[in-house]
Amino acid sequence: MANVANDNITATYSGANLNEIFYEPVFRSDDIMRNYRVIPNVKHKMNVYTSAALTKIVEPYAGCSATSGSTQFDIDDKVITAGRCRVALEQCTDEFFGTYIEEMYRSGVDVMNIEGTQLSDAIVNRAVKGIASDVVRLAWGGDVAGAVAGYTAFDGWMELMKAETVIEYAGTPAAPTAADAIGLIRNVYDQAPAALQQVPAGDKKIFVTPKVFNAYLANLEGSSADLAIVNQVDGMRRVMFRGVELVPMYEWDTILTDTNPDLFITAAAANVNNGVCYCAVENLIIGSDVTDPEGSFKVFYDDLEEKMFFRGYFKLGVQYLYSSLVQWGIVA
Repeated sequence: MANVANDNITATYSGANLNEIFYEPVFRSDDIMRNYRVIPNVKHKMNVYTSAALTKIVEPYAGCSATSGSTQFDIDDKVITAGRCRVALEQCTDEFFGTYIEEMYRSGVDVMNIEGTQLSDAIVNRAVKGIASDVVRLAWGGDVAGAVAGYTAFDGWMELMKAETVIEYAGTPAAPTAADAIGLIRNVYDQAPAALQQVPAGDKKIFVTPKVFNAYLANLEGSSADLAIVNQVDGMRRVMFRGVELVPMYEWDTILTDTNPDLFITAAAANVNNGVCYCAVENLIIGSDVTDPEGSFKVFYDDLEEKMFFRGYFKLGVQYLYSSLVQWGIVA
């Protein structure tokens, strides 16, 4: 018996289209407002003045005298140089002609304007997340004199601190074990400058590479230390070592893959990829002319160009104050 309706369709069936765009997660390691000291209104350069400690000034009284003590202290300065940063993106409508995305476009004279469409939302979402991640990556890995593209906006903390003392822990550099992680963190903590050790635990951070962080967690699994060291704060997990929060720095993996910071070169001239930075929060300074770099942008459509433009402009730079408030360590 013959079908009453015959297949005479020439269009190719490729499946139904879900009216939603899924975004790949973009993670950043930390919140610049929580883990660093932020100085606003830095237009290009700002001098930051530091005062050294004044100690050993109490002497025994030996009678009336006009002689003053000889102990002195220095007032030094450091400069925050904010690099001029720019985000410039554009989108032409015809990129998605002939695809399902075209169904989201406007009609008539506004067909070329994709503002307010899902495609526009996707571009803004990806750009904002990308800026947030790049700010942290540049803050640590920036190198003006470097030859690697994407890192020359300003000098980051790794470049600024390259002359600081680095503790080397003999372990497995490429894949630290649980013993390597706890051993490195203990050495850095115990051998840190006295001034850093006196800073309250809540005012310090231990920044670590992701592999060191994961290896450290292996020391906690199944042990009674879990409840004492891993806490839930505002619904987020906080991992501690002797009361100091560990912050996994996922951007460090990108930095160490792209560049070879001097801090991660051993005494034997070998490049390594795992380490920690134990530091007082107030010792790390971020200077910017805006309070929220990831929100400093505008989106607009140009009828002449027939394109949507995404533009972001801000100035950003970093500095650290005292060598006595930071300690680096690597797995060598």
